[in-house]
Amino acid sequence: PYPWTTTMSSLFSVDLMSSTLIILTLWISSLMIMASYKIKHNHNMPKNFIIMCLSLSISLILTFSSSNLFMFYIFFETSLIPILILILTWGYQPERLQASMYLMMYTLTASLPMLVMIFLIYSKNNHLSFLMSSWLSPFPNMMNIWWFILILAFLVKMPMFSLHLWLPKAHVEAPVAGSMILAGVLLKLGTYGLMRMSLIFTFMNKQSSSIITPLALWGAVVTSLICIRQTDLKALIAYSSIGHMGILLAGILSSTEWGWQGAMAMMIAHGLSSSALFLLANTTYELTHTRSIFLTKGMIIVFPTLTLWWFIATAANMAAPPSINLLSEILLITATLSQTTYLAIFLMLLSFLTAAYSLFLFASTQHGATTSTSISLPPLNSSFFLNSTLHLVPIFLLILKPELICNWL
Repeated sequence: PYPWTTTMSSLFSVDLMSSTLIILTLWISSLMIMASYKIKHNHNMPKNFIIMCLSLSISLILTFSSSNLFMFYIFFETSLIPILILILTWGYQPERLQASMYLMMYTLTASLPMLVMIFLIYSKNNHLSFLMSSWLSPFPNMMNIWWFILILAFLVKMPMFSLHLWLPKAHVEAPVAGSMILAGVLLKLGTYGLMRMSLIFTFMNKQSSSIITPLALWGAVVTSLICIRQTDLKALIAYSSIGHMGILLAGILSSTEWGWQGAMAMMIAHGLSSSALFLLANTTYELTHTRSIFLTKGMIIVFPTLTLWWFIATAANMAAPPSINLLSEILLITATLSQTTYLAIFLMLLSFLTAAYSLFLFASTQHGATTSTSISLPPLNSSFFLNSTLHLVPIFLLILKPELICNWL
């Protein structure tokens, strides 16, 4: 329907939203392989690891470029297999079995009703192409229920608060590459699918937003409070992702142009900044051999350069200017407030708490008295600096030309 849609075949086409996310996928995939150099050093099945990373990237790229709803569903589900294998094979603790079980059960339980809805939509419309603008709904009289069943898979994948229990487990148990691609790109599958569905059934968001938006924003506030109480670096960053996705969901459901542009900017901004935070958490873990915030104090004395990257990443995470996180949050907050002003209390709390836990994360790891674990550590290698630069510089460069990631409507 758009002049800038490039159609490759009847099943695949790319517009600005897809191509932005495909570039993000390739970017994060390259960086996650670069961050996992220890797997090659330790001879921990590096070939299989690269194969898994590449198959994950390919399935993600195919998901983003599908123009057929059924093909989209197939690749959406396929991307689950490589991330499961990554967590199960290269994860850290024995609890990774439980984590991957959670991930699989949540995703599949939510996705199978969506498959049924896809077949029902097909029986009504006789096509499943995203490029056709007008679709008939399968059940005109029970609107909200079928719409919720259809987007449930996306709400779990985002994840929306109350459907998020798999995410902290998966992040804490995953290797650094798994965490980076999970936070950077896999969560964006949910928002991407939701936006694609909303483009087709434009009339549905108005009805469902009054239920889902307050729940999402309240959940974002609650997860931000959980963040402040965390002791595990990775768990804190994982919960912060849920908080960001809450406001993103509110922006999408507002069905406004600003909300959608803000959502698109937030997908890119959050993809880069949370991936960078996981990289930094992993680097800290490799140096100190602990993920506890209380045991990694005073890093500024030992690694002042690492502190610089921590500062930039946490500043981007709390949407400090001049990052695209700030741009996206301004757009999303404005779009959400255009629905109803009662949501202002949630948004105020959310902005405050995001800054609070970001500062808590930075101050408690970098400042304070050094523990005995921090003394006589090996120096940082240059691949880490390159990796951090490639994560964090785009966040501050894209603010110079934000229409690259906003103007896809």
